[in-house]
Amino acid sequence: MILRFASGIIGIPLLIILVFTVDGIPFILGIGLISLIGLREFYLGVRKTGAEPQEWVGYIYAFLFLLSAMQRFQSARFSLPVILTLLVITSLVVELLQKNRAPIKNLGATFLGVVYVGWLFSYLVAINGINGLMPLFGGNLQIRVGGWLVLYVTFVVWASDTGAYLAGRKWGRHRMVPNISPGKSWEGFIAGVLWAIVMSVIMAQPLGLPLYHSIFLGIALSSAGLVGDLAESLIKRDIGIKDFGTILPGHGGILDRFDGLLFAAPLFYYYAALILNIGG
Repeated sequence: MILRFASGIIGIPLLIILVFTVDGIPFILGIGLISLIGLREFYLGVRKTGAEPQEWVGYIYAFLFLLSAMQRFQSARFSLPVILTLLVITSLVVELLQKNRAPIKNLGATFLGVVYVGWLFSYLVAINGINGLMPLFGGNLQIRVGGWLVLYVTFVVWASDTGAYLAGRKWGRHRMVPNISPGKSWEGFIAGVLWAIVMSVIMAQPLGLPLYHSIFLGIALSSAGLVGDLAESLIKRDIGIKDFGTILPGHGGILDRFDGLLFAAPLFYYYAALILNIGG
């Protein structure tokens, strides 16, 4: 538990610094690095199943997803249809040139990795790219809307994780899905949702969001984070590993720490853009 909180003490200030840099480039580079490390963890893991993913293809297209996200997926040059089309063609051509061809297994692992890790991580860059300035809690300090929204989704998901973890350890009795993630309990889930709602209400104040939006986002982001966590646990069970890595003390690998955020970030981006019309 101490290692988990130590990682947060270091990571949270670093995240705040990165999201509020003027041009946003340090944040994009940071997400790019995290994405590549996570993708590396994924490919090392799936190799245990006998698959031989095209790792360099995955890294290239994960980077292209980030370039597309910088323009909030609206760039003509780096549009999602172009990137996905080239991904399919490139990987099939490369597989043709391999000695040990197994397109279903190898390309399945390649595609899942680059889309699951590269594409979903890129939504944090898209959120950060939402333009505009806002006063911080009604004061004279103006901060970037996109940067605050990144903190919003991240803090809500982390609050949910923390609440679920603490409550689950102390009061968890009724297991949710023991065949996928034995540690998850209904008591922990309820506590996680409550913590997420409180954090969402706090983070929504500078944005001036109505209370019902912040409550709904707390519930939705907490639930999305749980599903993301369970999805990652499902993949790890199929591979036969406990964690994807050891880079983050107390958490495991990049994917072990950010699995919930990978599902919550896209949900938050589209809710902010389509429902709240922030940055639209």
